Formats: sequence, C-alpha cells, structure tokens
Amino acid sequence: MDVPNLSDSQQQVLWDSWLSAETRADYFAELGLRFQKQQRLLVLSSLVLSSGATITLFSTVLPAQWNWVRPVLTILAALASFWSLLAKNERNAIDCADLHFRWNKLAMEYEDLWGSMYDDDASAKLKQLREREAEISKSGTSLPANRKMLAKSQDAVMLHHRAQVA
Repeated sequence: MDVPNLSDSQQQVLWDSWLSAETRADYFAELGLRFQKQQRLLVLSSLVLSSGATITLFSTVLPAQWNWVRPVLTILAALASFWSLLAKNERNAIDCADLHFRWNKLAMEYEDLWGSMYDDDASAKLKQLREREAEISKSGTSLPANRKMLAKSQDAVMLHHRAQVA
C-alpha cells in the first residue's frame, strides 16, 4: 500500500487549511451579500426620502404644524446619500466577491491535493498553497470582521464535511 508523501502533521495542516478556505469562501459570499443589501437599502432610502422632500417642498397644502417635515426629509435624504458614498458598500461587495472566488478556488486546490497526497510533489504543493493562502488573507484585512457570521460559515462547512464522511 502506498504511503502518503505528507507527514501526519502536514495532513492535518492540509485538512485544516481546506476547511478554513471553504469557511472563508462562504463567509465572504455572505458578507458580500450583506453589503449589497445595505447598498440597495441606502439607495432606496435616498430615492424615497428625496422624492418625499421634493414633494413637500413644492406642496402648499401642508398645515403649519407639519412644516418641519420639509427640512427633516431633505436632511435625511442628504444623510442617506452621504452614508451611501462613505460606507463604500458597493466597493466592499465587489471585494467580497473577489475574495469569495479566490478562497473557493484555493479550497478546491486543497481538496485536489487531499486526493493526491501520495504524489511525490505533495509537500511542495502544500507549501505553495499555504503561501497563496497568506496572500489572499492579506487582501481581506480592510473589510470588517463579523465573528458571528464567520462562526456560522464554519458551522456550515463542518456540517457539510460531516455529512460527506458519514
């Protein structure tokens, strides 16, 4: 019977890295979706508030006690537009999509290596993949960390792999 070219500790690193890459791929997909939803909400809010502000500015039927509505809607529309620009949700969603793709690709390469750990070059491939992992990790440092969402992604990946083993 063939003996794996990877030591027991390297096999453990490979397994952990594979699961970690899948977890991060799932995490960045979810985070990107969250940024997209926030951006849509901000744009919709800006449109609704600015439309309401425009209507109230041109209407003369507002009773005197409702005069505060005009400046409040205008200020809220401006704040929603400003926050939409400041939050950079659109840029963050694009970055998350890229990170999702890169982590997912790396996870597939770890999976391929798991199936070929008997190859002579398995140890070199593992080292190369770990270096790429470090590069990809660096790309995600500007995005906010959501530990609860990360734990949810990790649980989903672990459940998936338990189902495969069973």
